[in-house]
Amino acid sequence: MKILKLIKKYHLFLIFFLLLILKEPLYQIIHLKNNVYTPLRCAILEDDYNKLLEFSAIDYVYESDYLNTYIIYKDIYDYLDEITIRGGIDQGLNKNPVIYDNTLVGFIDKVNKNTSTVKLITNKNSKVSVKINEEVGLLETYQNNLVVRNISNYSDIKVGDNIYTSGLGNVKENIYIGTVKEINLDEKKIEKIITVDYRLKIKDIDYVSIYKDNKI
Repeated sequence: MKILKLIKKYHLFLIFFLLLILKEPLYQIIHLKNNVYTPLRCAILEDDYNKLLEFSAIDYVYESDYLNTYIIYKDIYDYLDEITIRGGIDQGLNKNPVIYDNTLVGFIDKVNKNTSTVKLITNKNSKVSVKINEEVGLLETYQNNLVVRNISNYSDIKVGDNIYTSGLGNVKENIYIGTVKEINLDEKKIEKIITVDYRLKIKDIDYVSIYKDNKI
């Protein structure tokens, strides 16, 4: 009877003691269960490995100083405005261009100690000076599309032509953006409105490179 009274009195303490003893075995069981390498999990790991290989190759595309890093936050409901990346003041970052797969993603907008906010070129307030062949225009978002404006109607531009940063202002020249997808005229028939074929899907990107050798 005394033993039952003691158990009743100290049952919470006993439960805590048992959990403490069994914590490690339970952890091992859960850990093993979550790491069973099913065909699906192996496929996911292989995909992650291929992404890392692709990411590591970015260093050899431009002869410059890069900081390769990863995205720590992106709004899954509005992923066209900005992302947050690892790297900031301590890594020597400023208003640097950010690229992925040799293509411009955006520019660092706010810099903290070890993180930075990147304003994407798909942001509705983003404006970038670009060139198509010998013509210089302004890249911006218009009706949910990336377009290039301020280019004369008489310019020699065709569907499929490449679009790069122009080098005007504080942006490094010849960073790839996309190709000409469609060409229309404005209401006054004075300038061309060029729709850009921009193939990056920010929601699917996990890694980026910061172009440290910038004019800023």
